[in-house]
Amino acid sequence: MRELQIIDLSVETNDGQKILSNVSMNFEVGKRYAILGPNGSGKSTLVNALMGHPHYRIINGRVLLNGCDITNLSTDEKARLGIFLGFQYPLEIEGVSFSSFLRTVLNQQTDGKTNFFDILKDLPQQTKELGFRNFDSTRDLNVGFSGGEKKRSEILQMLILKPKFAFLDEPDSGLDIDGLITLTGKLASLDFSTGLVVITHHHKALEALKPDVIYVMKNGGLIATGGTELIKKIQKSGFKGL
Repeated sequence: MRELQIIDLSVETNDGQKILSNVSMNFEVGKRYAILGPNGSGKSTLVNALMGHPHYRIINGRVLLNGCDITNLSTDEKARLGIFLGFQYPLEIEGVSFSSFLRTVLNQQTDGKTNFFDILKDLPQQTKELGFRNFDSTRDLNVGFSGGEKKRSEILQMLILKPKFAFLDEPDSGLDIDGLITLTGKLASLDFSTGLVVITHHHKALEALKPDVIYVMKNGGLIATGGTELIKKIQKSGFKGL
């Protein structure tokens, strides 16, 4: 079993503001997860701190990958181990094309053993399935993209990299209803095994993804863990009803 464990994680900003307190979550490859909670509950902070964002500092707790402590590894080291983060607000990177970026990442992950031309041949079909129109892999990464296109770009990267664990921070934001249906349908039918973790506020996305486990956060802590029954409780009474 391949497992990623977050154990009693506490996080503060670089100026000393504590945001997370003793958060514990377990993720297994092959299962789907959702992290829910009101705005400001610490969901994005959790996944950013997990990946080593420089604005946050882990002051307590550990992150284990298959029993090995990876808490203090650099972001690129964690990525090479197969952990992927789709940002809530993907960056625009001028001067670096999508294909150049992807080639660099794949070469680092596979020591140059990936046939990149085979990847490029599959791009037209993958971009079509994600709802892209006239996708150009020579275009600068995310530059001039709409919010929805940036989200599709992140998912496209995930589909190509096939990570062991994929954390997607509000992948449905910026999408219209058709885009949401297309994206969640793709996520629900991945052709590779991963531990898929989605942060979302959208009940339609939850219905499509059918997560095995739901974690609910509030005020920097974990307040509930369960299955899809939690969705009905939240729809009825909000997060304060948990």
